[in-house]
Amino acid sequence: MDIATIIAIVALVITILSNVVSIAIYSARQSAGLEALKASFKEFKKDIQEKIKEARLHTDEHIKRLEEKQDKHNSVIERMAIVEQSVKSAHHRIDDIKGGKKC
Repeated sequence: MDIATIIAIVALVITILSNVVSIAIYSARQSAGLEALKASFKEFKKDIQEKIKEARLHTDEHIKRLEEKQDKHNSVIERMAIVEQSVKSAHHRIDDIKGGKKC
């Protein structure tokens, strides 16, 4: 073998080794990138879950306040019905006292 062939073979081996190393480094970086992306998605998922939890708590509080208002409203309606019956009864008694004449 002459010197030119030996240099060509050494150059070929060096080229192959450098390509293998480059591919290994690229693969490692891609894996690190995927891990970073997975971590980012996990953080995003956690943030979304926290927002949903906060929204659920706010909604539950709002529903509770609305139920309390509805209970007060229903109480007023019940009391109003009792007052109307009492007023009607009072008018009948007044009519009876006046002798059946309506005002």
